[in-house]
Amino acid sequence: MNLGQRFIGVFTNPKETFSFLAEKPVWIDALILVLVAAFAFNFLIAPYSAKDNYQILQGSTKLKQQIGEERFNTMLEQSRQKAEHLTTSARVTQSLIGSVSVIIILFLQALLLMVLIKFFSTQGTYIQLLSGMFHASFINLFLGNALRAFLASSKQSMLKVSTGLAAFFPNLDPTSTPYVILTSIDIFQLWMFGVLGYAISAIFKLDLKKSLFISYLFWALKTIVNIGLGIFSLSRI
Repeated sequence: MNLGQRFIGVFTNPKETFSFLAEKPVWIDALILVLVAAFAFNFLIAPYSAKDNYQILQGSTKLKQQIGEERFNTMLEQSRQKAEHLTTSARVTQSLIGSVSVIIILFLQALLLMVLIKFFSTQGTYIQLLSGMFHASFINLFLGNALRAFLASSKQSMLKVSTGLAAFFPNLDPTSTPYVILTSIDIFQLWMFGVLGYAISAIFKLDLKKSLFISYLFWALKTIVNIGLGIFSLSRI
């Protein structure tokens, strides 16, 4: 299978696609594609994120108390300048950092998932799982981010852009704990980890039910950590 066939196969025929990848775990071209997709998304949303950050910072009384008024005002002014005029170089830098962060996170997720799977199987290798992880992420990074970018463009903001359960509660404050919890239960993440179950099954020679259980258990643990980090971040502003 070439990259195009694998890309389409992730969406249309995951069983066959991940069976192929289990035998031939190619991943460099998938990594490049993921890097490009993440860069494009971050570049598109950068102006909206800059405006959102300024808006949040304006009402951040806790941060003002923590770092002092003078330092806070300097930070606020820098944020205002970015919100009003984000230079191309700043957008590129921000996009590069964002896209590289995505790659690092996928490497780390594959490693942690590998540790979890080893409680259930002695088969498979990290490279096989890494290949599966990069290919499964096409769902979230292409379809998911395409929808998020469209919503951000229409709203001129990323603050209330959600492809999770929070989308069903439009009146929720995006800086509230309920919003953080609900937006973390994301439809594209659920789809991605469902597809990843096929990869786990093919690589580690497990039945599909057990593979899906492992995949969604990892998703649940990851989501709990993300919610905790999100709530902690909100408590500081």
